[in-house]
Amino acid sequence: MFVNSASTKRILRSQSRGHPLDGVFLWRVVFIMAACLISNTNAQIRYSVPEEMKKGSLIGNIAHDLGLDAQRLRSGRARIVSGDSTEYVELKTDKGILVVKERIDREQLCAETTPCSFTFEIILDNPMELHHVTVEILDVNDHSPTFAKDEINLEISESATHGARFLLGSADDPDVGVNALQNYMMSPNDYFILKQHTRPDGVKYAEMVLQKPLDREQHPRLSLILTAVDGGNPQRSGKIKIE
Repeated sequence: MFVNSASTKRILRSQSRGHPLDGVFLWRVVFIMAACLISNTNAQIRYSVPEEMKKGSLIGNIAHDLGLDAQRLRSGRARIVSGDSTEYVELKTDKGILVVKERIDREQLCAETTPCSFTFEIILDNPMELHHVTVEILDVNDHSPTFAKDEINLEISESATHGARFLLGSADDPDVGVNALQNYMMSPNDYFILKQHTRPDGVKYAEMVLQKPLDREQHPRLSLILTAVDGGNPQRSGKIKIE
């Protein structure tokens, strides 16, 4: 913050025409504001932690990262005063650390938004310090791709021509990045191949394409399995029957 000395002097001259104490009072206000600004430390710290950490798990050593000791945190009554989702974190002033207060579910907190993070402020008194903290929540592969139904029922005429396409739909996986749905696979067969497509909104879906004429007398009924897989480690998958 910059103080315009010329403007201040004009105000003081204006005030001096009134009560003689007005100018003194204004100088005191300016001095107090400047002192507060000088004593106010505005640090920014960022931590990255995986979702689903247990209650009490360490997020970061606040005292060390701010260059303070635990005694300063206690004497300054360090506390979290504002911010988003502060119910997830707790400040342990006796140890100078920040820990998980409640289990954090990235999907519940941010849905498909990435990166996922929340911010809050830590304040200390005597002198006043205000520090901004951002906690980024990293995705863990804790969901498997799932289909809305248990099976897909198709009735296909044996007169269907080569290249005929049959939409199979999509699976849902709330994880993001590499942990999200990556590919579809279909059980080996002599009649169909699998094609995968991506919609403009990023949703991957599958369809099967006829490669060989069907023969009702030879095979009146076909049973296939469509599998959706993600890219996590270990990899997760979901299956649906095609009847």
